[in-house]
Amino acid sequence: MQADTRHTRILWIVLLTGLLLRLTFALAQPTYSRFDLARGGDTGWYLVNGYGFFSGEKHGWVENMPFYINRIPTPPLYILFAGFVQQFFGRHETIVVMRLLQCLASIATVYLANRLSQLITGDKRVATTVAVLVAFHPVFVIEPASIATETLYIFFLALGFWLYTEYIVVAVLRQQQYKISPKAAILLTAAAFALASLTRAVAVLFPAVMVLHLLLLGRRRLVAVWRGLALVLIVVYAVIVSTWTIYNFVVWDRLVIVSDQLLPALWRGAETQDGSPAQNDALLLQGKEVAADDGCEVDCKYQHPAELYIEHIAAIVNADIAGFFLRRLDELSFSLIQPHGSARFGQGSIREAASELLRQNVSAERLLAVAQMEGFALKAATWIFHIGAIIMGMIGMWLTRHQIYFTFPVIGFVAYTIVAHLFLLALPRYLFPLEFIWLLFAGISAIRLFDRWRRQVAV
Repeated sequence: MQADTRHTRILWIVLLTGLLLRLTFALAQPTYSRFDLARGGDTGWYLVNGYGFFSGEKHGWVENMPFYINRIPTPPLYILFAGFVQQFFGRHETIVVMRLLQCLASIATVYLANRLSQLITGDKRVATTVAVLVAFHPVFVIEPASIATETLYIFFLALGFWLYTEYIVVAVLRQQQYKISPKAAILLTAAAFALASLTRAVAVLFPAVMVLHLLLLGRRRLVAVWRGLALVLIVVYAVIVSTWTIYNFVVWDRLVIVSDQLLPALWRGAETQDGSPAQNDALLLQGKEVAADDGCEVDCKYQHPAELYIEHIAAIVNADIAGFFLRRLDELSFSLIQPHGSARFGQGSIREAASELLRQNVSAERLLAVAQMEGFALKAATWIFHIGAIIMGMIGMWLTRHQIYFTFPVIGFVAYTIVAHLFLLALPRYLFPLEFIWLLFAGISAIRLFDRWRRQVAV
C-alpha cells in the first residue's frame, strides 16, 4: 500500500510538472498576426479552413488566404477543431485556447502511457518510468504549442490502446471484471481509433490489425463473443469514419474516404524532385494540359485527377523498380532516425555538424564550435531521447515477447506505420506518433535491465 501511494504521488508530480512545462512553453509562443496568417504553413491553412467550414460559404478569403470547403483534401477533425474554437474566440485567443487544450491532451497521453505500461507489465515502477519519459521528452513538451495534428492524433491513439488493453485484453487474459461491458468497451475503442483516423488518414486501415488480434484472443476460447466484438469494432469504426464520406457525397457530390491524399503521398514517395505544392504542380503537369475546374476561381489547391498520379507513379516504378525501393528505404530510415521537432530549437543541424566533424580531424576547438550551436543542449537532448527510445524500445519489445497478447496491438501499430510509409511519403513528422510507443517499451526495458543488473550484483 505504501508503494502504491508513493508511485501515485510521483505520478501526480510528473503530470503536474509536465503540464506546467507545456503551458509555460505554449503560452510564451507568439500568436499569428495578419502578416503571418497567409504565410503560416499548416497553421494558417487549418485556421482559414476551420473558419471557412463554419462560415457557410463554399469559397472565400481570410486575409489573402483562400479556402475551398468543397475541396478539403485532408481528414476533417483538426479543421473542425480549429473552426469550432473560432466560433467563440478571436484569432489570437483561438490559438491560445487551442494550445491550452492540446497541453491537456498531451498530459492525458502521459497518463495513458503510464496506465498502458502498467497493464502490460503489472509493475508500477515501469509505469512511473514511462510517465517520466513521455512527460519530459523535449518534443512532447513543445509539440502542443503547434497548430498541427500530432498532439490530438497521438492522444486518440493512446486512448484507443488503453481502452482496448484495459477493458478487452486484461479483462479476458487476467479474468478481471469491470462495470463496462466488452461491447461498450469495443465501441469506445472503435470511436477512439475512428477519431484518430479522422485526424491523420494514415491510420485508416489499422483496425484490421485490431480485428486480427481479437481473432487471436478468440483462439484462447475464454470468451465466446470475440467474433461479435470484431464485427462491432469494424461497424462502429466504419460508421464514424464514413460521416466525412457521406457529408462530401451528399453536400458536394464528391467521393472521398477520410482523405484524397493517398495517391499524392504515393507519388511524392516515388518522385525524387518533389518539393513545394507549386513545384509538384509543375512536375505533374509538365507537357500536359489539364482543364481547370469551373468552380475554381484562383487555383485548384493543387488537386489533380487520380489517373495523372497513377501514370507518374507507374512510370517511375517501371523505369527502375530496384531504385524505387532503395529510395523508399533510404527516406524511411532517415525519417525514423531523424527526430521530429529538433529544428525548432535553433538554426543548424547536429546531424550535419557531427558528420562534418567526423570527416575532419576531431579537435577540441571543433567540438566546442558544435557545442556552441544555437539550441545545442535542447537539440542534443532531443536526439538522446529519440535514439535512446528506439534502441531501448526495441529491446523492450524483445523482452516482452512472451506477453505478445498484451503487446500485439501497439507493436502492430509500429509495424503498420512503418510499412505504410515504405510506400507513402515518409517525414520525421509523420513517424513521430510512434515516439510514445518507443518510450513505453524503453521504460519497460530500463526497469527489467536494471533488475537483471541488481540481481547480478547481489550474487
